[in-house]
Amino acid sequence: MDSAIYRFRNLRIALFYGDHPPPHVHLLGPGVKVLIELESLKAKGRCDPKTLAEARAWITANQGKIMEIWQQRGAKR
Repeated sequence: MDSAIYRFRNLRIALFYGDHPPPHVHLLGPGVKVLIELESLKAKGRCDPKTLAEARAWITANQGKIMEIWQQRGAKR
């Protein structure tokens, strides 16, 4: 199954099955590999500021749904 929960431009925001806590998503694409925590929006990795801001805005607007998906995919707590 595809791990992407959202796509924009040539990037994807993904959740992986059985992933480690804290709840987070991965922003992935050419030259982009960032882990973004859901609660704090803290980011680890490399990405240009405009792309990171766009990803954070989408995450903020969809945080409840993302947490539902996190729980459904058996992410570790």
